[in-house]
Amino acid sequence: MENTTREERFTEFWPGDQYADVWPKHYKAGMWMWLFHRITGLIIITYGIIHLGETALASIPGTGEDVFNWFYRVVGLHPFIQFLDIIIMTCLLYHGFNGLRIVLMDFWGIGTRKHKLLFYVLMGTGGIIWVLALNHTLPYIIHRSLW
Repeated sequence: MENTTREERFTEFWPGDQYADVWPKHYKAGMWMWLFHRITGLIIITYGIIHLGETALASIPGTGEDVFNWFYRVVGLHPFIQFLDIIIMTCLLYHGFNGLRIVLMDFWGIGTRKHKLLFYVLMGTGGIIWVLALNHTLPYIIHRSLW
């Protein structure tokens, strides 16, 4: 132990090649799918909690409806919030279709050998639905904005 260098002691404790896969530059497609699935899940949960709090304003006795209407006019119609609506739609589509891919692979074994192809097919389907939904909702979002 006395004659070992600092680098030798470090590699005994933390062998570099063994943990090389934990850095994002080494991630493969499956790891990115898993990571984005978790991130979109957290975004959806956060949105759900905020949405419940926002709609709970309307149930306050007395002035709850007035507070809700004020909140919607001031915050709900802001262009940044409108942009976040598009982001939440994107997260819901990605999370839903990736969840469908996971269910197909885990319960029925569909696509286990070609999981990337299944991912691309489902994401392409989700992308088409996203474009159609955006085409339908974007004029409404632009016209209801106060700015």
